[in-house]
Amino acid sequence: MHASVKAKLLVRCMRRCHCAVSLTGPKNVYYYLLLSRGKVLPKPRNFTASVIGSSYVGYHSHSFVVPRLWLFRSLGRDHGAFSIPIRGLHSSFHVQKPQDETVMNVFNRKAKCRQRDRAAMADDVEVYDYLKDEVAYRLVDRLRDITRTFPVAADIGCGRGHIAKHLNDELVGKLYQCEMSSKMLSQAPTLEDIPVLKIQADEEQLPFESDFFDIVLSSLSLHWINDLPSTLRQIHNCLKKDGPFIGAMFGGDTLFELRCSLQLAEIEREGGFAPRISPFTDVRDLGNLLNRAGFNMLTVDVEEIVVNFPTMFELMTDLKGMAENNAAWSCKPLHRDTLMAASTIYKEMYGHEDGTVPATFQILFMIGWKPDKSQAKPAKRGSADLSFGELDKLNHQK
Repeated sequence: MHASVKAKLLVRCMRRCHCAVSLTGPKNVYYYLLLSRGKVLPKPRNFTASVIGSSYVGYHSHSFVVPRLWLFRSLGRDHGAFSIPIRGLHSSFHVQKPQDETVMNVFNRKAKCRQRDRAAMADDVEVYDYLKDEVAYRLVDRLRDITRTFPVAADIGCGRGHIAKHLNDELVGKLYQCEMSSKMLSQAPTLEDIPVLKIQADEEQLPFESDFFDIVLSSLSLHWINDLPSTLRQIHNCLKKDGPFIGAMFGGDTLFELRCSLQLAEIEREGGFAPRISPFTDVRDLGNLLNRAGFNMLTVDVEEIVVNFPTMFELMTDLKGMAENNAAWSCKPLHRDTLMAASTIYKEMYGHEDGTVPATFQILFMIGWKPDKSQAKPAKRGSADLSFGELDKLNHQK
């Protein structure tokens, strides 16, 4: 079949399905898309597939579902890449060679930027700052424990300037605010005693030189990063030697009440559930990530903030006002009856006697330092003059 005819057939089939398919496999391997009206087909050997851009196309570890696609054989032997625009989608058919390191593309960064822009344009945007302001205050409180003034500081994912509200010239000399949402960045306050430079940039691609900042701060932004190890390495790279990174992000137990209620309601009403709460980093993995990025003298601690709401719907309204609503690629709309069932389950399982329902936010605070020769190092084993068993003798001598 001629290549142009194949391309037209592909466009027709994909328009019928409203989906885009990304296939990856070794060179000189033929790729097949089969019309089976929901039939689950086994993967060919040495073949991986993922389906994006469609809320009803399933993905399984050993098989994939592609509804209503006619038999199609890939173009040519040179499996490079070609794009075909599909009405209503910003996706393409893409065939590429396998890479050594695969990055999980979980979050739609453009959608998250739009959510932040919409939240910033709301008339009552300051009403929803309570959680981010509180976490930023606790982060700056940890900064105050370091008896040093940092000439040049960075706030990665600054939002509406939640960290800047709690800074003064005794802590930092100059502040760079980095945020991907232009609307939120424009609302970040300017400080009287600290020069502030605002930079619109994605946290996944920091535009800073090596050894530029004396300290880097980040509050409630890193949990939306697709490639967190890469971002941590970039932060480590732009820090000067002996410079600290102090960050805060949501932990894995955040909104466990909402997650459980939605899952139970979906199982009851729809016979299955989709991920409704964005995945968060586990506290056990955070130290590993910081260490792999090159930081040392690590400190990781966990705090929980519990906020009470009249019902589940007020919680979801506040999450939208904070621009913390779901931005995962796999997100799909919820039915009204499923939402009502989830609200009832939430109240029955977690509700208080006064009728309110709690929402738990687990906050992971992290501190890591860029290595330097001047930093204190642990003493060698066996170099101590006294053992722990002899401490009482030392007290008697005094």
